[in-house]
Amino acid sequence: MERMACVDVAAFPLQLLLRDHPDWKDLPAAVVDQDKAQGTILWVNHRARALRILPGMRHGAGLALSRHLRAGIISRTAIGKAVDALVPRLRRFAAEVEPSRDEPGVFWLGASGLSLLHPRLEEWAGLIHGDIAGAGLHNTVAVGFSRFGSYAAAKSGDRILVFHTPGEEHDHVRGVPLERLDFTPVVRDLLARLGIHSLGGFLDLPASQVRSRLGREAHRLHRLAAGDLWSPLHPEMPSEPTTAAVLLDYPEADRQRLAVLMEELLEPLLDSLEQRHEVMTSLLLDLRLDDKSQRNEALRPARPTLDRAQILELLRLRMEATALPAGVTEIVLEVRGASPDVRQGELFRGASRDHDAANRALARLRARFGDGALLRARPRSGHLPEARFTWEPMEAVPPPRPRRVRLRPLVRRFFPKPVRLLYTEMPGGAEPRVPEPRFADSRAGGTSLVRESAGPYIVSGGWWGSGAEVHREYRFIRTGEGPWLWIYYDRKRRGWFLHGKVE
Repeated sequence: MERMACVDVAAFPLQLLLRDHPDWKDLPAAVVDQDKAQGTILWVNHRARALRILPGMRHGAGLALSRHLRAGIISRTAIGKAVDALVPRLRRFAAEVEPSRDEPGVFWLGASGLSLLHPRLEEWAGLIHGDIAGAGLHNTVAVGFSRFGSYAAAKSGDRILVFHTPGEEHDHVRGVPLERLDFTPVVRDLLARLGIHSLGGFLDLPASQVRSRLGREAHRLHRLAAGDLWSPLHPEMPSEPTTAAVLLDYPEADRQRLAVLMEELLEPLLDSLEQRHEVMTSLLLDLRLDDKSQRNEALRPARPTLDRAQILELLRLRMEATALPAGVTEIVLEVRGASPDVRQGELFRGASRDHDAANRALARLRARFGDGALLRARPRSGHLPEARFTWEPMEAVPPPRPRRVRLRPLVRRFFPKPVRLLYTEMPGGAEPRVPEPRFADSRAGGTSLVRESAGPYIVSGGWWGSGAEVHREYRFIRTGEGPWLWIYYDRKRRGWFLHGKVE
């Protein structure tokens, strides 16, 4: 009889958030969909739940229940990368691994045919549990006979559960509390009013009545639990890396000749990808030099492709920008591929602008100047203006989403470092009054005086943390017909600073 195991990394996005913020482990913490008071809480830890902070609440409501609540956002990209990183770990214990794309953190493993390597499945499950726990992730492992049975058992278990007969799995699943499964709060509350708190009571309901009274999702869960929607394991097939290498008879330092050699190595690798019906996602270069050092480079096209001309252009650009302190004695190329996106076969596009051309331009810039050359600002929570955004790598040009606005938005440009201004100190050490600041920096218009002013807008803080206390009085000012300038008076440093312009 086929055996199947389910690994559940409970509240996977929340665990990723807490792993990034270890200082939050003793505080109520939550994952929200947006860092605003109206953002929705998606996952909470046990300390937040003990304070009655529950998923589905607004972020502001959670803060009203506890001022110590810590919240953050985990992007879908970060979750997907974390899931992809766990799949190879699980493949060390089972050849067949299927991650759930509907519920990140849930994995099914094929547990059949392991008797020679692992006579006792309890030990095998223990190895899996220990390996994932070693990555800093709390998890449960259940070994059963069906997809839903092992899933429900993993949701209800503490660490490891192994069933020896289908009847044992069935009896355990009927006793699983509904709160452990993916029921919406509305459906769970309705079932509670009917006195149904376990999966067994839910299964005893007629399937037709479940659909008409509780909705489509509840009906789907009912059919899964009853075994009507049984499906075999659909494991992800591992993508074998495609590599090629060449040993040179003598150290080669000419970058053009090296590029030609790499092109010859690359052609059969791309042919292999084409035979596997894949497209190239990245190209890794490993150059081993005559002085025993190595240079590792990575190239990524704008989108997965098999376009030889585009790939070779990126390769030549990267080689032109690579400084070699010694001659190259060995070249190793590795091509990584993936299944093509069905949209890549579309002939006609609705937009008049060529979005792919823009992404290809970014790929050429990365190849010429390195991966850190292209950055974009991402908002984040912070008290000071310069702490309210961070820089992250720009992988692609986001598609435009124009919308009508009544008022044209203004752009506030930050200076990398605030510029100190000149001003006249008042007698007796009194603090300067606007319009006392004078501008000595050419970007601010020479040495003009202030003619228009709005403010002050006070930003004060830093006393709650380890950083120095900050007290700034921001103003928007104009010195003539030019742009509005954004300045502040720093009480600690006793000076006026130009922080940016409004355009």
